[in-house]
Amino acid sequence: MTAEEPDVVVTWTRGDTTIRWSGPAGDVEKKYELPPRIVLAWREYDETLVLVVEAINSAPFTPSDNAVVYQADGSERFRLRPPRNLLPDPNDVHGFYTAFPQDGRPLLVMVTRNAGDFQGRIDLETGEIVDTNHWR
Repeated sequence: MTAEEPDVVVTWTRGDTTIRWSGPAGDVEKKYELPPRIVLAWREYDETLVLVVEAINSAPFTPSDNAVVYQADGSERFRLRPPRNLLPDPNDVHGFYTAFPQDGRPLLVMVTRNAGDFQGRIDLETGEIVDTNHWR
């Protein structure tokens, strides 16, 4: 893992429904119905990646896979899903709430109905969320 600066420039302001980034792979534009919660770019293993945490759908029994890792060219690398074993009832996991840059890779926060929040990291080989713990 490297701590290099990403070679893309992300243009997005909290509340906007369009994210743009540009870099050596070209210009990318992603549009969303609802404003994403957070957008982060980072560089790891000589590859630039962009994480978008989409708005949470809080309706009961809806999918909680509201985060995507894109490659610099805009192609989807992974659609992230919170681990199903965080709680006895997997439906109690709402989805991803936010992410922070930490130690060269985003730290994701997952929100639940009544059990507090959890944190975890992306395994770039599998797209799974690993190293999960209670948040705060």
